[in-house]
Amino acid sequence: MTQNARDLLRRISRLHTALQQHTASCCGIHSLTRCQVLTTLSREGRLTLADLSRHLGIDKGWLSRTVDELVQVDLVHKQPSQIDRRTVELTLTTQGEQQVHALDEELLRQSMRLLQHIPPEEHGGVLRALELVVDALEAESTVGEGVICATT
Repeated sequence: MTQNARDLLRRISRLHTALQQHTASCCGIHSLTRCQVLTTLSREGRLTLADLSRHLGIDKGWLSRTVDELVQVDLVHKQPSQIDRRTVELTLTTQGEQQVHALDEELLRQSMRLLQHIPPEEHGGVLRALELVVDALEAESTVGEGVICATT
């Protein structure tokens, strides 16, 4: 069955998002935004809300509510910045680090299960194709920042 790139990318995005959401739920994270906040703080370390907003491309006001929810369940810690007391910095709590670790482990298992559905001799080609798609998406994202969508 031959499909065009648009349809394949949509299907990949939809299926991958659904799998990620299921996996995050299994690890006690019931929102992809929460998952993104936790994994970004794990990768980047201490961030201000504005920095986190830029990393995720999410509105600061909306993100603030999500962060507050994570603070209430003791996954994220807010503390005044030592550089600028008007801002707060966000870090993972010990419980947040444990939850991200559990999620990372489950996502690794998910990736391994996914590759089991692909013949081993195809793994290298699939991984290379995925790298090319990621590079293209990153390039398009960078270009897209200044592009105005055409309307009809």
